[in-house]
Formats: sequence, C-alpha cells, structure tokens
Amino acid sequence: MYGTLAQRFKMKYIIVIGIFQALLAAALLLRNKYRTNADDLLISLVICIGVHLSIKFFIFTFVQDREVLKNMITCVGFCYIPLLYLYALKTIYPKFVPASKWYIFIPFFISAIGYFTTGCVLAIASSKGYSVLYWYNTICYFSMIPFDIIYCFVIISLALKKLPEKIHERKLIIQVASIFLFLSLLSILFLTINSFIFSFNYLNRSISYAFLVVVVIRVITYKYAVFTDPLSQSSNTEMLVFDGNYSSEVIVNDEPKTEIKSNLLLDTLQEENTITASEDPILKPQKRKELLSDSQMFKIVLKLEEAMKIERYYRDSELTLDKLSNLTSLNKYHISETLNHFVNKPFYTFVNEYRIQYVKDKIKYSSEKNSSINILELAYESGFNSKSSFNRYFKEITSYTPTEYISLISRDVNSTDIDQLIIV
Repeated sequence: MYGTLAQRFKMKYIIVIGIFQALLAAALLLRNKYRTNADDLLISLVICIGVHLSIKFFIFTFVQDREVLKNMITCVGFCYIPLLYLYALKTIYPKFVPASKWYIFIPFFISAIGYFTTGCVLAIASSKGYSVLYWYNTICYFSMIPFDIIYCFVIISLALKKLPEKIHERKLIIQVASIFLFLSLLSILFLTINSFIFSFNYLNRSISYAFLVVVVIRVITYKYAVFTDPLSQSSNTEMLVFDGNYSSEVIVNDEPKTEIKSNLLLDTLQEENTITASEDPILKPQKRKELLSDSQMFKIVLKLEEAMKIERYYRDSELTLDKLSNLTSLNKYHISETLNHFVNKPFYTFVNEYRIQYVKDKIKYSSEKNSSINILELAYESGFNSKSSFNRYFKEITSYTPTEYISLISRDVNSTDIDQLIIV
C-alpha cells in the first residue's frame, strides 16, 4: 500500500507542476499583444492540458477506488490532436475556418458522454459500475491510440510539406506532434507488456503527464523566443549568397529560388564616406538627431531581407510593423525610417512584393511540374487577406493580372529569359 501511495504522490507532484505551467502559458499567451488567430487554438490546447491535469489531481486526491484510479481515462485527451491539427491548418492557411472541421471532435463528444455516464454509474453502484468502467476504458484506449497515431502522421506531413523549413511554427507543430505520437506508441508498449499491472499503469501515466508538461513548456518557449535567433544559425540546405552588387539569394533544396536586389546600396555606402556635413551644409539642418546613418540602414535592410527570405514572415496575413519589429529584434521606428528613406518603399509595399514574388515562384514551379494552379489558394498562402488586394498588388507589381501571368508562364516555361519579360 505504501508503494501505491508513493507512486500517487510522485504523480500528483508532476500533475501540480503541469497545472501551474498550463495556467502560466495560457496567461502569457492571452496577454501577448502579438497573438494571432492561430494562437487561439494553441491557447485552447494549453487550457485542455490544464483541465485534464486538474481532473486527474482531483481523482488522485479524493478518490480511493483502486479500479477508478487505474482505469478511468479522461475524455479531454481526445481534444489534443484535433486542436493541434487545426492549429497546423490555420498556420498553413490563414483564411482557414477551424469550425469547418468540427467533426474531428466527434470522438471527444462520444468519450465525454461515456465518461460522465460511467462516473454516474460508479457513484450509484460502484460494484456494478466496474463492468461499465472496463468497457469505457477499453473502447477509449483502442480508439484514441490509432486516432492519435494517424493524425500525428498527418500533422507532421502537413508541416513538412507546407511550411518553410526554419519557421518557428513548423518546428513547434512537428515537435508537439512527435511527443503525442511517442505517447501513443508508449501506451501500446505498456498494453503489450501487461496493461493490468498497477505499477506499470502508474509509470505509463507518470510519463504521459510529464510529457504534457513538456508540451506546455515548449509552447511557452515558442512564443517568447527562448531559443537562439535562427538567423544566426547555419544550415546545410539553406544559405545566403551575396555578390558584388549586394544581391541576396536564398537557395533551398529544390524549391523555387528568387533574387531580391538592393539597388544602389553599395553606391550609397560609398557616398557616405565621401560626402560630409561640411561639404554639403544645406543638408545639415534637415537631419534629425535620431536619423540613422546609411550604413546602419544598410545593415537593417540586409537583416530584413534575410528574415523575409529565410523565415518568410510575409506569409503571416496579420504581419504588422510592430510584429515584424518583435520578430527581428529591430526597433520599429528604425525599420520604418529605413524602408521609407533608404529603400523608398512603405512597409506594406515592401512586404507585398515578397508575397507577389512567392506567388510568381509557385506559379512557375507548378507550370514546370505540370501541376494545377489554384491562384486564390496561393494568394492566401502568401499572406494576402483578400482576393481584391492580391489582384491589385499583382497587377501593380508585375503589370499583369494573375490569369495573364499564368498564361505567359505556361507559354514560355522553358525559356530562361522569362524574368526579362516581366516588369518587376
């Protein structure tokens, strides 16, 4: 009996830590001014973990029935994978409406009915309720495990195929899905060994609750950038190349490549070294104390281009100057000043040019592969909020409508000079 009490104490200790972490994560996410619509699903996942652990804390504290302690599976566990799946879809497709896939919560609704029914039967007649508890437990196990395994593979596959390699959300989705996949496989292992050994049951649950705590901590680190800046990390599959004209190009495996040129940046730097305030006194009164030097703005431009090319922040349909400042650790006023006075582009023009370039690359890539092209899907995928805004910017930047551009690419897909025909 002492061993059982000791196991319960250790498990309660893990549960309490998990509840505290879940509450902390939910509070931080809710207070985050950079929160997106997709983050609401992340908050729901964290809250579900907190509710799950709170129910378990109550059971292990106040319930003494050995069968209930061993077999009572909480129905909240059926919410984890659906919420993670919806979060992945919302991250990939910003216009996706999570409510449209309500049916993936059907297992949760069914298990919730079974959970409360079993609880009522046990409260009225515990001895007769054991058979109900057994079937509830068995059905939940053998439906939850395959359900979780299948959807975990789907989620990981979606993240690998649809999200850029170094984007934070991609790493988060893959890591969390991998944790849930591991827990499902672990449950199969324990069932195979001997699901009726009480000590194994406690060990299995202790590990499961510990990994739920890991999921919550991972969510916190994701939102508050505990890990090092990915821009400073090197990669074997992605590298930044600078030529003599300060052109920047990102090469990513076999994905389409784009080249964004910072025109006259080198000339500007040279001018800064040759022109002084004394030589041009007329310009001196026009400069404010906080005005950045050309070299400082040049460095900011390079960092912005690297961030856009590697992290593809432009694909966030809710990207703002404040949010970009937070993501790049650059002062938002410095970003605005650099874009307006050095690049000569407003913030949204700068961002939308990357979005249009992304769509152009995808169109060309699909044409070369003879794949179908859904232009509206590409528009939303690139970060645009509406079809009208996309069409307007596409026409303004390329001088073609999307339909005209697709036709042009289709005719000249084998031509190496296609970029010379497009007005960028």
